[in-house]
Amino acid sequence: MQNRLLGIHMIVQNEEHHLVRCLDSFKPMDSECFITDTGSTDRTPEIARHYGATVLHARWEDDFAHARNISLPLASTEWILCLDADEYVIQGLEELLNYLPKVHKSVSRLRITIENRIGEGTGESVIFQPVRLFRAHQGYRYAGRIHEQLVRGGTRDGGEQDGDDLAINDSFIREEGWIAEHEPLAPLRLVHDGYLPSTIAQGHKPLRNLKLLQRELADHPGQPFHLYNAGVTYCQLGHIEQAAEAFTESFLHTPLHAPYRSTLVRDYAKVLLAMGRYDEAHGLLAGEIQRYAGYADLHLIYGEILEQQGLEERAYKSYARAVNCREGFDGADLKDKSKAGIRGIHQQAIEQTDKPESDGLREGKSFDEVQREPARMERHYVTDVGCDSYKAYTAMGRLAQKRGFLQESAHLYSLALSSEVSYAPAWTGLADVLQQSGETDESIAETLLTRWKEHSKKEDSDPSVITSEDDLTHVVHVLASSGAYGQALNLLHGDAWNTRIKHEDYLYWMLCANRVSDALQYVQNQWSEEHRAGVNLQPEQRLDLALTYWANDLSISESFVAAAEPQEREGWRLLNDLLDTGKRVYFEDDRDGKIVHQTLQAATELSKNIWIRAVQTGQLAFARKLYEKVAAINPEHDENGVHSRWLAAILYRQGYTMAAAELLIQSMSKGDMDAESLFYLGEAVYVKGHYDQALILFQQALEKDSEQRQARAGAAVCYMQLALGVIRQERTRSPADKVLIAQQTVLEQQLRTAEGIPWRTVFHAKERRNQLADQAHFIMHDREG
Repeated sequence: MQNRLLGIHMIVQNEEHHLVRCLDSFKPMDSECFITDTGSTDRTPEIARHYGATVLHARWEDDFAHARNISLPLASTEWILCLDADEYVIQGLEELLNYLPKVHKSVSRLRITIENRIGEGTGESVIFQPVRLFRAHQGYRYAGRIHEQLVRGGTRDGGEQDGDDLAINDSFIREEGWIAEHEPLAPLRLVHDGYLPSTIAQGHKPLRNLKLLQRELADHPGQPFHLYNAGVTYCQLGHIEQAAEAFTESFLHTPLHAPYRSTLVRDYAKVLLAMGRYDEAHGLLAGEIQRYAGYADLHLIYGEILEQQGLEERAYKSYARAVNCREGFDGADLKDKSKAGIRGIHQQAIEQTDKPESDGLREGKSFDEVQREPARMERHYVTDVGCDSYKAYTAMGRLAQKRGFLQESAHLYSLALSSEVSYAPAWTGLADVLQQSGETDESIAETLLTRWKEHSKKEDSDPSVITSEDDLTHVVHVLASSGAYGQALNLLHGDAWNTRIKHEDYLYWMLCANRVSDALQYVQNQWSEEHRAGVNLQPEQRLDLALTYWANDLSISESFVAAAEPQEREGWRLLNDLLDTGKRVYFEDDRDGKIVHQTLQAATELSKNIWIRAVQTGQLAFARKLYEKVAAINPEHDENGVHSRWLAAILYRQGYTMAAAELLIQSMSKGDMDAESLFYLGEAVYVKGHYDQALILFQQALEKDSEQRQARAGAAVCYMQLALGVIRQERTRSPADKVLIAQQTVLEQQLRTAEGIPWRTVFHAKERRNQLADQAHFIMHDREG
């Protein structure tokens, strides 16, 4: 017998792939169910009837509210729950049925919690709490062609139109239902995954939404709520400049009390940050974080903006405030030195408050008063999962590491993992800082395993013994991400095929560890004949397979060539012949030279991808060999030094700075240099402390490309370093000169800020290892003589 307490109401169109999962999740409730179908051409109506739903057929009129309202008068239950087919229950269904009879009769609307998944990885979800539950036959209906709103009698109390139930969603935000702060929260939690990137990429929903929003804006020009949603839709479609324009217009006209305003501020700041408009983003959030002081997302975004401006200490404090926003958080896990071992700038960030002039506190309120305000107001913000915990801790760990607080950084990464054990950036950061601290790969592996067992609540008498396949797989992947390929392979003991390690990953790691003979044996013993021929492999995996053969002085098979893309086959065949030491390459040309030209072009383009992969896997000797082979048959391929500079850039970004510098110096001696090459060479000189020479190179880079932000920052830092050197020299003669002391103090602070701007090439554990590795001599012989 169906319960008369709660009924489900939905509108659908072609939802056969989602509807079964949704209705299955509500099956234990045995609820009355009305499904309004707006023109499905698949099995949706049939599935709905199979689950006992009453199917109502309606013509789609480009109006979500109209479709929603069709079933509401037919409800025979006390409460109505409005759903979408791509939502399903994960928690609280039984608790909800026990909760509803206890709700006071004066309460007619309830919020629920929805986790909107915007990606496949950990932390790629948005949590919001819309009004989705309301009492039947109490005058409620929906209004609005799109992002429909739940209204009562046409208006809210006081004559304002209710703006509680809206729908926005993309990589920045999805909120389907704006939160009214006074409605109770029911114990029901849903997941919505209809706006994953794979769905967004199809473009159907965003284009449909944009069409409806444009119609709304035609009827109501300048309406800020519709402008906001238009901005979100532009983000979904990748039109970020149009999104910024829409957000700007909406922000200017949105009332301060509007329920969606806090989320508008968040998305607006994200767009400005993505566009590199840091000053505007800073100006926006410097004031708004006081209004929404309990909104962790704003503090996290503000920290990212401050980082981009070089204000690292303030960024760190902003991340710490994001953690303080966590419900029930009192800072104990950070302040307890015996437990946390916190040192350095993190302790200052937690225990000290900024001065009013630096934070822009307004209205004469103290920092503590502002921090307590969210608790008094009981705001319910739309938030990215992890902003108030592991994402903030990881950001703090990254900054602490950059500033040299390595012990503190490792602890912060561990705090992140205590909040979310599967958060990959925290694991990668922990492995990275341990390597930077001088730990051996064996020690790093043991530490990672111990942390994994601690955070996973797994017990083992000997942390160095791996007994779980999950433990092994996880630790191995983290080690590999930090460039400790040899240790990762040692942990596997040759049994990769008995774990969840993919064959392609195992092969890549062996190449990176320079175990090329083992890689060949692995391919021959473990790969299927189809895979050995390169069939159904991704492009990078095909490159790894070819590198395995060539690094062992073997040729790739004709079946491998046949499995390649048609436009690449001749290139593969030519390169294979070139690398065969016992074979001479001859060209059979037609009269106008087309065959030779096309084959050389195919080989040259393909060789670029092979060079990149060879450098990524550390096969520098092979990369040099291939370079010379291609140059031998096509002397004109690098007559202007373009390929040399291109290869130098690849080497530099992978940490092979010495090999890259050799190529760049050779290119400089032969002729023209581009802006990127000049910057890399300037940075290499800057690291050596030759600020005057680095300045010249950065200035030359700016002459080539005046928009290169990294070179501009580098030049500014060089000027400061040179000026500081002059002041220090003068102070040796006049150590008590107060003017010189003051100038030095100011300049050192300015230098810290300038150095904090992310202008330097970032080298993590893998690249740091490459800097210490033997680097092949890449100076190519002059072939003109």
